[in-house]
Amino acid sequence: MIKPISYKIASVFPIALISFMAMFIGLELYKPGLFLMHDDQHVARLFLFDQALKAGQFPVRWVDSLGFGFGYPLFIFYPPFVYMLGEIFHLIGFGFIDSIKIVFFMSIFLSGISMYILSKEIFGKLAGLTAAVAYLLVPYRAIDVYIRGALAESFAFIWLPLILWSFYKISKTRKALHILLSSVFLALLVITHNLIFLPFMIILPFYLLFLLLTSEKKYATLIKFLFSLFLAACLSAFFWFPSLLEKKFTLVDNLLLKDLADYKIHFVYLKQLWNWPWGFAGSAAGLSDGISFKIGKLYILVSTLSVFVSAFLLFKAKKIHFQVNKKIYLVLTLSSLLVFSAFMTTNYSSFIWNKLTFLAYLQFPWRFLIFTSLFSSALIGAFIAYIRPQIVKIGFSSVIIILLLITNYKLFKPLYIRNLNDKEMTSNKIIEWDVSKSSFEYVPTGFPLERDSRGINQPDLTEDDLPKQKAYIMSGDAQITGLDTAPGKYFLKVKAKTNSILRLNSFNFPGWMAKSDGQPVSIDEQNKYRLITISIPAGEHLIEAKFKSTPVRKIANYTTLISLLTLIALSFKKWLIPTRN
Repeated sequence: MIKPISYKIASVFPIALISFMAMFIGLELYKPGLFLMHDDQHVARLFLFDQALKAGQFPVRWVDSLGFGFGYPLFIFYPPFVYMLGEIFHLIGFGFIDSIKIVFFMSIFLSGISMYILSKEIFGKLAGLTAAVAYLLVPYRAIDVYIRGALAESFAFIWLPLILWSFYKISKTRKALHILLSSVFLALLVITHNLIFLPFMIILPFYLLFLLLTSEKKYATLIKFLFSLFLAACLSAFFWFPSLLEKKFTLVDNLLLKDLADYKIHFVYLKQLWNWPWGFAGSAAGLSDGISFKIGKLYILVSTLSVFVSAFLLFKAKKIHFQVNKKIYLVLTLSSLLVFSAFMTTNYSSFIWNKLTFLAYLQFPWRFLIFTSLFSSALIGAFIAYIRPQIVKIGFSSVIIILLLITNYKLFKPLYIRNLNDKEMTSNKIIEWDVSKSSFEYVPTGFPLERDSRGINQPDLTEDDLPKQKAYIMSGDAQITGLDTAPGKYFLKVKAKTNSILRLNSFNFPGWMAKSDGQPVSIDEQNKYRLITISIPAGEHLIEAKFKSTPVRKIANYTTLISLLTLIALSFKKWLIPTRN
């Protein structure tokens, strides 16, 4: 009886410790109100997502109120997953603020579990536990949660280890289950944070190449890798396909690739990676940053020790044999990817940024710190795996965990917590002006901009220009006798004594269609703010305007639906139908 009990304790203890550490790190999330953060839009976005979903949109595309009250298709371009998850918590009874904080906590807790799964598989339980704690306490996570408030990026921490784990399992077992899991995790990364997925797809091929070199059946493994990537692309097509093809209708390129968002002014200096004062301000040119981009001294030192031990063991083996020394080469591969990720944050990598133009959408080269967090934490686990005997290994693991707590726990605190509630955070004034002004890259092309005193593009409108009503008669003798609106929908009755012009206070965007008495009518958008304008002939008319799917969105939706059904069918066959020899 003693052995089974001790085995159960050994199995449960890592999960229990990770859970405790996550709760410890997330203490500030339990307090009432909402802490100050750079990206202060999540509550408003979740509120608008909820409105659109309840209005019948699926997948949610169009939201009202953002874009200075004129609305725009936010979720064509911004990954929806964290708000889909937040909506689940809201529907079961939590407020909008609390739902967002629960998603933040989940991003912490589940990323610890995911790192444990990866490192345990490769290096063993104790190594996995140490790597998981390191991943929880890495400085860049504190920045993402308590300073930047980067909810989607914080949640992306979860998928990265799981993607590496599932591909590792494919190379090792080539089982269908792991092919399906890897495709799901990749797809979830796309719809969680596409701007992390982009640079990850530079890093992932090197990892997959290592797995191919160490695989016993290289061709079969390659085919399974490619199928996984293809299925992931199909599963996430509903998001990335329209986002890629329809961004030309927005101001994204004008606002995210220029001025203060230009990646060229946000490179990190090497000494900032080693250590830099902690702060709650933002990223700036040169060494004027008011925020720290340090990897963490302990992370760098222990990762370096892992490399030295690996090199020593390889030298001692005296043979270059991928199969025999697979884990050693894996450690060296991870360390190379760590160095590459750190390199990509610095100006020395500018030739790569200039060549791979899509990287400009990241805006900040220091986003690669999410990958230094991933690989340095895994390497800490690798170092523990090298230590013998077991009692010494336990000692080193305990010391590292304690040192991480002493040095990094103090970073997991916000500047201050604001006494706010859902009503305040979802008011029209907050959404239509404060939130809209902080992020308006998805308004339509042609929207007027002006340069401020810093030479930065700003919207050419004031708070007085915000719409006071959803629809009105611009000219002619007419009266709106009935009006019913929902996100992406207008239904109204117009009694016109003369030919008149009707203005709907929504940005026109591909997908908007209007009808008068059931017959399609043309939309005129040739006005200052590109708003929907319709000519109304004399008489009584029922006017309907809806934001519908374009051919691009329909193809994307059906691709995802077919892929999802295929995934379910494959899973059903795998798990429910007995396999015959």
